[in-house]
Amino acid sequence: MNHLSASLLLDVLGRQRFGVEYQPLLKPATGEVVAYEALARFYDQSGQTLRTDHVFHALHDSPLTLFQVEYQMKQLQIEQAPAGTLFLNLDPDAYTVAETPAQANPLLDLIGQRADVVLEIIENSDLSDARQSARMADAFSQRQIRLALDDIGAPHSMLSLPLLIQVDCLKFDRSWFAQLDCPLYHAALVSLIAYARETGKQTVMEGVENEAQLAKARALGVDLVQGFLYRPLFKSAG
Repeated sequence: MNHLSASLLLDVLGRQRFGVEYQPLLKPATGEVVAYEALARFYDQSGQTLRTDHVFHALHDSPLTLFQVEYQMKQLQIEQAPAGTLFLNLDPDAYTVAETPAQANPLLDLIGQRADVVLEIIENSDLSDARQSARMADAFSQRQIRLALDDIGAPHSMLSLPLLIQVDCLKFDRSWFAQLDCPLYHAALVSLIAYARETGKQTVMEGVENEAQLAKARALGVDLVQGFLYRPLFKSAG
């Protein structure tokens, strides 16, 4: 069910029933935690977790509310974050709400206050959304904030060559694990990892859920891994 009732959404926002989950990014060989990714979490009155994508889908019907929630969420994610590098997701639509030629974007200023931030960009197959993502990436890059291209290889996603070249980190979607037995998919992933290594970009394999997948990530030679295998190391706030 994708629909959230107006009363539920108003309760979540009015009572600020949201928090953040920090998922670690680790070196696959040693298990050393070197960064965390901050993920938004929303709850109903009984404390049950709501699907984040459903909440943000509903918020897109009110751009200003989307911006306000994203700003509050980023404040919380930054204030409560563990020490070290912090990966942040930012909705391009929320960023665009406050995008003006004359003034700096409040979200850009907020995120730019913290050192060691990596902003994750999701490449979108919709042309207008892709342009929004590109403008957002340019703005953060000009502030010397590192960028990561997220969900590379996810179903129905597209790969933008300009973004691939611009970003500092490549994050590979969990769906690669189901395709690695196919020689063409395996060759594509190996080539992307080799490109990252040659150009000084960091690589992250997402969705590592068991030791077998961890072994595959090690064999591929990615720099970092993340996923539910490391659930005991997740942190929560809010």
